[in-house]
Amino acid sequence: MHWKFDPFFSIHILHGKYPPPGLGQPAPPAPVFTLEPTSETQRRLQRMGWVFRPNTAGGEGTLYAEKIFGTDGTAKLRVRPAQNEGFSFIIRLTDPSLLTQTKPYVPTPSNLPSFSGRARMLYFDNFNASPVGANTFSLTAGNAVGHPEFASRAPIPFTFSTPTPAVSGLELKPLAPGSASINFPINDKTLSVEINLPENGYKCTQQPGGQAETLYLTNEVLPANALGIVRIFQPPNADWEPFKHYQIMFDKA
Repeated sequence: MHWKFDPFFSIHILHGKYPPPGLGQPAPPAPVFTLEPTSETQRRLQRMGWVFRPNTAGGEGTLYAEKIFGTDGTAKLRVRPAQNEGFSFIIRLTDPSLLTQTKPYVPTPSNLPSFSGRARMLYFDNFNASPVGANTFSLTAGNAVGHPEFASRAPIPFTFSTPTPAVSGLELKPLAPGSASINFPINDKTLSVEINLPENGYKCTQQPGGQAETLYLTNEVLPANALGIVRIFQPPNADWEPFKHYQIMFDKA
């Protein structure tokens, strides 16, 4: 039996402080960022026999999938992930001083959501990835990271409390393919509700018709310099292959 490892997808973190070396040349990955699988993703990769390799210079990482050769000589994945099985990676910032030169961290209060008091982080996935080149896609809502990418992080379980009885419930929709919304009524005496859901990203909406935010639930102890989470699922209405590059661009302030 012949086998090999082929690149499955890559993630590139770019920053305006590190401009392209010349006209028409792609921006290099920013060396102050690093990528690593979450503990859960790392365990899955070990079970699947796959490998994630970060770029030692920083700012980039590639996931390699194990393939075997069929009797007709064509290579195919030995293990194929289900469509709802995402791969999650921690974005780390090795030089926090860069935040003073980075949008959206430079204070712009009018651009920041006012309703979340939980731990702030960035959240990215490839549900609405925008093409920027041949098999290259941006994971940001705009040209670069902005306030739509801000999320809140909470443990499992956690208690949501509302300061007003006008909020009667929460709707949480898992950020994964084919997921249905889950509704939680708020206790009208305590004005709170306990949320106990699996580790995942969720779109959390206060009801009726209230504010919405991205919420990432996890009990994993993230490194102190963790900036955010990026999650890659099978692209909507497409196969995993061919090899895809995903990029996250930060603007220099």
